[in-house]
Amino acid sequence: MQYHISSTPQELGQEAARAFVDLYNQAVQDRGIFTVALSGGSTPVHLYKALAQTDLDWSRVRFYFSDERTVPADHKDSNYKTAKDNFFDGVGIQPEHVFRMEGELDPQEAASRYAAVLPDQLDLCYLGMGDDGHTASLFPDTEALTASGRVVANFVPKLNTWRITFTFEEINRSRNIHILATGANKKEVLLEVKNKSGKHPIEGVENPFWYVDAAIAELL
Repeated sequence: MQYHISSTPQELGQEAARAFVDLYNQAVQDRGIFTVALSGGSTPVHLYKALAQTDLDWSRVRFYFSDERTVPADHKDSNYKTAKDNFFDGVGIQPEHVFRMEGELDPQEAASRYAAVLPDQLDLCYLGMGDDGHTASLFPDTEALTASGRVVANFVPKLNTWRITFTFEEINRSRNIHILATGANKKEVLLEVKNKSGKHPIEGVENPFWYVDAAIAELL
């Protein structure tokens, strides 16, 4: 397990942003553009704030999402809206360079439509981790854990809702995978993941680099 421990979530965001810049420079040099999938939750906001302070040519970046709730783009729970409000709008990301999952559509249709716009291989896929060990919207005991293809609709019984999510196949296709995880409430789960317990969905992610704060890393 490869990881970097930061003292605070804010410091984690800054460290992850530095890695973003390094990968951006390499991708632009090699391929002309940098393709990135963003994740949901509150932890990426610290990354967004750090990225907003960097001096990059944002026209070279194409943004995607690793999962989405089945809500419209302007809903408070939308992963897209979180990124738009905390990042895209502030640095002037062009709308045509952002590819959102259409959470307002039928989830199966939205998943199919999204798979059609993805690049062959993402340069960087961001993920988070829930206190139940889920990542993206790959929750424990759901059908998407064994799904093939790139993007699927996944019904999550414990939330009684549908989600749109990357499959493990799509996540693991990425050139780089960075997991951002914070919070003492997840420290036992992180230790089990490090010890390869086989109990948590996130263990299906291959060769990620983890950015964690001191609270979640207490038991490592």
